[in-house]
Amino acid sequence: MFEPIANSIKACFKSSSAFGLNERNEAIRVTLVITFCMLVGKVFNFDSSVYLALYPTIVMTKVKDYCWSNLVRTFAPTLVCACVALLVVELFQSHPFVVWSISLIFIDWMRKKADTPAKRGGMIMPVFNWILIVIFAQFSSQSMPDRIGEILLSMVITVCVAKAAVWLFPVNSKISPMALKPQRVTYQQRLVTIGLIGAGIALLMNINLLSATFCMVPVIAAATQSDRRAYKEVVSRRFITQIGGCAVAVLVSVLLAGHQAIIGYYALIVAGAIFAIAAMMVTGQNAQRDIHADALLATVLPIQLYIATMSMGLESIFLRAWELAVTLAILFLLFQLSNKREHNVTNKPDSA
Repeated sequence: MFEPIANSIKACFKSSSAFGLNERNEAIRVTLVITFCMLVGKVFNFDSSVYLALYPTIVMTKVKDYCWSNLVRTFAPTLVCACVALLVVELFQSHPFVVWSISLIFIDWMRKKADTPAKRGGMIMPVFNWILIVIFAQFSSQSMPDRIGEILLSMVITVCVAKAAVWLFPVNSKISPMALKPQRVTYQQRLVTIGLIGAGIALLMNINLLSATFCMVPVIAAATQSDRRAYKEVVSRRFITQIGGCAVAVLVSVLLAGHQAIIGYYALIVAGAIFAIAAMMVTGQNAQRDIHADALLATVLPIQLYIATMSMGLESIFLRAWELAVTLAILFLLFQLSNKREHNVTNKPDSA
């Protein structure tokens, strides 16, 4: 387990390309969009301001084409899934088993359609938002229709700010994604997906632990992989990015030192942290870029969730790190147990 983590850490610190004009513009774009959207959520006191950290980070680290139509296509599945999840919850609010069963059917349908790496990555946000609505509708006091409204508003703000940033700092080179041949999704892959994600949903529906809902992101990412090697790599990398992101969030909280109510100082510290990670991301290649993109998301989420005007949020950030560590440890333990079982079955002598 620790060998791939060590190799990934070494790769993170290798300078793979010069920090030229294009890289500088991209790092500035990423910093401006994420910081501005996070500030909007704080200043206007959104009930679900976390979406104004989640969506900008996804757009600025995953999207390659910033035209209006592509940005709308990026967010449309997430919004539709959140609305359908709300409808399911409202119709069957007194029958949680029915809600859980419909969730499994939805997840299996999404996994069946995800026959390329891009589609597997694209199903994370719709599935996660479905889970958020299901769990928060059961335990949160917030109105779910209001939450859907804030999701839509956050998407609109993100798209507009991203377009403005691209206009100020144009994208000079468009990287066309490599066309990969679709691969048939096997029943075993679908079973693993609904087994892991379904177990997580069942646990969260029976235990009032809202903070652990965000631990479902690495579970979804790992459960949707196509083979065991990719599963292990995802879990190993998430140990770096998720726990490391919480560590950076703690550092930001300490640097704020209780002065987070001063919006200018807050913006300076948060933008500095985002720019540092973005600079490493834009100069990285392939796996390095993905690691830093995940680390950036893992950093801004606890900052937006827990650092409030009158609270440094250290206890909540440490709790989040602990919950993520336990979740990832369970995922790795399941891999080791299944690996041992497969090894025993392979080496089992014939009875004849």
